[in-house]
Amino acid sequence: MAKDLEFLEAKSDVVDNLKAIQMNLSRCIDEGLVDTEDGYYNQVLAFIDEASLSKSWVELMEVVDQAKVLEIDVAAWLAGHGQTSISLPWPRPPKQG
Repeated sequence: MAKDLEFLEAKSDVVDNLKAIQMNLSRCIDEGLVDTEDGYYNQVLAFIDEASLSKSWVELMEVVDQAKVLEIDVAAWLAGHGQTSISLPWPRPPKQG
């Protein structure tokens, strides 16, 4: 039961992190920065869906791995436009054994 709760909390944290990236992107786009073809924004939306629908640690960690890359890409994009971002704390699966 505790492992289920831990997974649900981790899943919620992943979704919250992705929504933070989404809000940061939205703010910057509203200020006039251009997200070419809404690429980053659409990726965030897809990852939010994938994280929300994940049913196992393996599925969730696949989203986390991709989201970390997206976070770095977005941070670089923002830095290129004189904006800053913060590093997000991503959950880790419980240790086996």
